[in-house]
Amino acid sequence: MSEEQLRVEIADVEGVIEMEIQQGLNQKQIAQTYALGLRSSWPTDWGKVNRMIVERWSTAGLVRIKKMAWLGSCFSPAASMGRREMT
Repeated sequence: MSEEQLRVEIADVEGVIEMEIQQGLNQKQIAQTYALGLRSSWPTDWGKVNRMIVERWSTAGLVRIKKMAWLGSCFSPAASMGRREMT
């Protein structure tokens, strides 16, 4: 029996993060979107995303968000247990 895989991707990461910043979401929430964007095949202007984050918080805020996104620590432990390594 073969396993079927479902792949869900986020599109327009720049637009989503811009909207989330305008709505007042916190850094952990932005990191979740950032993490999904990193794993998406959708083309993303990371320079634009990073500039929006720095403009809202600071360079230190960007570093925190990137760290949470890359490590997956922005997700609950139960959600990240099923996480697979990026290939």
